[in-house]
Amino acid sequence: MSSQTTNPSTQRSDIAHVVVFGARGRMGHALIAALERSDRATLAMGVGRGDSMPASGDLVIDFSSDEGAKSALATSERLSAPLLVGTTALSTSTIEALRQASGRLPIMVASNASLGVAVMHRMVEMAIRALGPSWRVEICETHHVRKKDAPSGTALSLAETIRAAGGMIERGDIRCVREGDVVGHHRIELHGPGETIVLEHAASDRALFARGALELGLWLRSRPAGMHTVQAWLDDRLRERSSA
Repeated sequence: MSSQTTNPSTQRSDIAHVVVFGARGRMGHALIAALERSDRATLAMGVGRGDSMPASGDLVIDFSSDEGAKSALATSERLSAPLLVGTTALSTSTIEALRQASGRLPIMVASNASLGVAVMHRMVEMAIRALGPSWRVEICETHHVRKKDAPSGTALSLAETIRAAGGMIERGDIRCVREGDVVGHHRIELHGPGETIVLEHAASDRALFARGALELGLWLRSRPAGMHTVQAWLDDRLRERSSA
């Protein structure tokens, strides 16, 4: 895919020039549409399978595949540009390559770029810490029939958050449903003696993930080299809101 300019202000140094890997996919199309509406970023180049690699860009966002993520990392290193990877089901070797590159570049792996899901992580962490490990936790995730990985990357990362907070959850406590064209639905149930707490997030439009990825990518541009997290972005956002 050829590069394109989306607004006349792209010559300003504060405008991010974004390279999108996976540009022909659903998320790639949604991200390019978000860039067309943005006054803080523009599309440097969209990269699909078999395309030539971009010659310029100062932010790389990947929604492709495991192999595509490796190409995105190579491009990020060549351009000395921050990298946001939204691709799920990454191989161990790709994750290790990203970890090693984070010594030189700001990198984030976001299994779900929804800002609402970032808040959900924080809410379940607070709940587990307050309630203790005696509460039983279950996750139910629903996606469209074409989604290959099960459990979803989001469900697995939520389970990691639960364990890190001291909660107990096993792989068998995650129920996976694949039906219709569901964009994404995640439900966490915490069961205690005589009571249940339910945390739920429903995505109805893939555009929300594109908006979130762009927000996270723009934040990543201001970070030093390292492996950054969505929760670190949330901490910054909460600090900004509290001081406003």
